[in-house]
Amino acid sequence: MPQQNIKTIEARALIGWMDRDQAVKFLVQDCLFDPPFAEDQALEIWEKYRCAVQRLPPRNATAPIRIPITDHHESEGKAEFLRRFKGATNILDVIKVDPMKLVVHQLHIVTERSLKHHQASVQSRNGWIKHSLLGDGSQNPQINIQSGMNFANAQLPHAEFIFSFGPPNGFQIQQMARHVNVTEFGDRLLLWAGYHRSFARMVSIAPDAIDRSLVVALTTDGTFKVSPASPNQGEREMLTGERPPFFGDFFNPVFFMSVPLRKKRFELQIRAQIVPIDDPT
Repeated sequence: MPQQNIKTIEARALIGWMDRDQAVKFLVQDCLFDPPFAEDQALEIWEKYRCAVQRLPPRNATAPIRIPITDHHESEGKAEFLRRFKGATNILDVIKVDPMKLVVHQLHIVTERSLKHHQASVQSRNGWIKHSLLGDGSQNPQINIQSGMNFANAQLPHAEFIFSFGPPNGFQIQQMARHVNVTEFGDRLLLWAGYHRSFARMVSIAPDAIDRSLVVALTTDGTFKVSPASPNQGEREMLTGERPPFFGDFFNPVFFMSVPLRKKRFELQIRAQIVPIDDPT
């Protein structure tokens, strides 16, 4: 039986695009089934989804066509976003695309979190612009910090924070940019950030709707993922190969598996120490 003090949360995972060791670790350690999976059970499940991927013919992963932005709220949102980030070298444009053929590097989505925290905010076009492009007023959430000599632990609402140093405030805990964004590589588009909001928006749109598109920022943020210098060449091969995972695969039960993911909270742990270093002078 699952341990009583461990909570789970519903997620969808693209098991077939994980490598063998990654999939087994995910199913055995990151998920909590009842009863818990043994490694041989996890391996059997991975092989099932892996075969489904391998049976695919080479995919047409060409970036979806860019749809003209004509809606008033979307046009105003694009203009405001580009004004805010004027001069930012990583921001290229704001575009509108069908997300289903965006290539994805994140292989699981916490559906429970997506629908609970984002769905109500992104049900309308205007809501999407406010919540997923311009921000919704939650750029600087209150953070509880416990500290002592040479350490600090910061309780975070989510994992998208960094510890940085720079003028004028010195050391700071900084939330990363909250806009949903894509990165162009070759003739493909990679969904870099905003998986949970994108999932919530797609769930909110009728399956037979004529316009199932998203307005997103076009950035260079994900370029390193697909570069020859990427530290994870296996992942790069997956993204640039003949059968990359698409965002639409999170909606196809042939490819996604519903899993009870161990619920996590996030803590930024900061540690400091004085280290003696040889002085050549």
